[in-house]
Amino acid sequence: MERLQGWSLGWVGIGRMGTPLSRRLLRAGATLWVTDTDPARCAPLALEGAQVAPDAAALARAAAVLLTMVPDDAALLSVVRAAAPSLRPGQVLVDLSTISPAASAEVAAILAPLGVEYLRCPVSGSTATAEAGALTLFLSGPDTALARLRPVLSVLGREVLRCGPAEEARATKLMVNLVVALTPAIIGEALAFGGRLGLTREAMLAALSQSVAGSPLLAYKVEMLKARDWTPSADIDLLAKDVDLALEVGRRAGAPMPLSALARQFAAAYQASGEGGLDFFRVATWPERLLAANAP
Repeated sequence: MERLQGWSLGWVGIGRMGTPLSRRLLRAGATLWVTDTDPARCAPLALEGAQVAPDAAALARAAAVLLTMVPDDAALLSVVRAAAPSLRPGQVLVDLSTISPAASAEVAAILAPLGVEYLRCPVSGSTATAEAGALTLFLSGPDTALARLRPVLSVLGREVLRCGPAEEARATKLMVNLVVALTPAIIGEALAFGGRLGLTREAMLAALSQSVAGSPLLAYKVEMLKARDWTPSADIDLLAKDVDLALEVGRRAGAPMPLSALARQFAAAYQASGEGGLDFFRVATWPERLLAANAP
């Protein structure tokens, strides 16, 4: 995979997804600088050859291309404002976070006078697909930056879906995540229905995954559902944050979203029981809980 020799890249945010993605860039031959609010997260990558920067400003001085994957609007705006005095014309910022179109537009307004090109590039997939370089990248921004960064993007993901010139990728990611958030709730209801009619869990999951109801998301989660192992690749807290973001964007846009609000309440119930750190497919167990609560 060594095809990024000569590239000087900086990565902000060494978390659950940032770690495997930045590692892929390093293994592809890039000179990689990394930074995180928790410096300890950078240590494993430093052992593999990454350079650790103390903050985003130092990283901006060192790297020609900055990539960010941070938790929310406030975190991204904080990083960009901190880096802005060190940024220079000709650099590119690629943000892979899930944030609001409004905050993303604010980032664009900060970067434009500095001559820094800006790619909005939220990703779709799991930690496993991140490790394999098989993510789907939703991308909007200038064509010049996309053409320049294609070799880097091809290391991070298998599919690049061009969404538009500005904040379209942000809206696309939120739209997809609404379907993702609803999926475990309806899967759980279907499993409870089939179980009441005498079907085995294995047979039900085979039918769901190998029929028109199947999807890449369900394919990722079939073994988890069989084993009832809720070790997170994306946890309930994270998806709840994304649904909150989408609901607020939808409220401002006047979009009716009753099912998305219901999905958020399912997540809230699990958060209230202290399970927000489990994989979001834990929500598929909601009928079992309801039946247990009503048992004599």
